[in-house]
Amino acid sequence: MQEKDTKTPRSSNWEQEFLEQGDAHITSAKVRYRCPICESLLVLKEGANGAFWGCESYPTCHYTANDEAGKPVRAKRYLCPACQSPLRKKTFKDNVFWGCSNYPECKVTVEDDQGVPSSTKKYPCRTCGHYLVRKKSKNGYFWGCITYPKCTNTLNDDKGLPALKKKR
Repeated sequence: MQEKDTKTPRSSNWEQEFLEQGDAHITSAKVRYRCPICESLLVLKEGANGAFWGCESYPTCHYTANDEAGKPVRAKRYLCPACQSPLRKKTFKDNVFWGCSNYPECKVTVEDDQGVPSSTKKYPCRTCGHYLVRKKSKNGYFWGCITYPKCTNTLNDDKGLPALKKKR
């Protein structure tokens, strides 16, 4: 009596049989994304502005994310330089700009630069010590204090930079 120690793995037999079937399809596993707030699953939904990811436990959880190449990507948030509230993209007539979500308590507006708020390089206001931001009016661009209407200091725009007034 000789016993053979050659044990063939059973999994290879059924795997081979499965692969030899004509209707067998092997695909990658479905990726599931979790909500960072409540740990429920995120579901791809279709809205008025296109596809987006939303938490499946809505309305208990209001988390949403943009859809980029089939993956949820949280929209980048830009904060108000004065009060740190989120900035929101606004349109008035043909002018696109970013305004503070804390309006009317905070009246900060920032110019739009290809879909993002323009970089806020800080130029100090000589009147109050805060800083100036570039704004657009019907007469063109100018620089105004971020604390407007408390401080009404303005400077003319010279090729994207504040044109300093000469001291007398």
